[in-house]
Amino acid sequence: MSQKKDHWSVLRYLIYFSQVGFTVVTPPVLCCFGALWLRNRFGWGNGVVIFGILLGIAVAACGLRDFLRFTERKARESERKEKLP
Repeated sequence: MSQKKDHWSVLRYLIYFSQVGFTVVTPPVLCCFGALWLRNRFGWGNGVVIFGILLGIAVAACGLRDFLRFTERKARESERKEKLP
């Protein structure tokens, strides 16, 4: 039973690792491309690109914060389960 549980925990950590990468990388990239599209489509200045980059970084930071809270909560729950007889 322990061996099977270890396989699932490794898979869970792999999923967590990929989720962190996706959460941190995707918002700045999408916001940057969206800002570039707005600049080219409507002729807005470079300020919109700077705003898009900053917005993407802020969204990535919020997503990372929420993910870290989630993992901390899961760690506390598993710790409680291990303490129970």
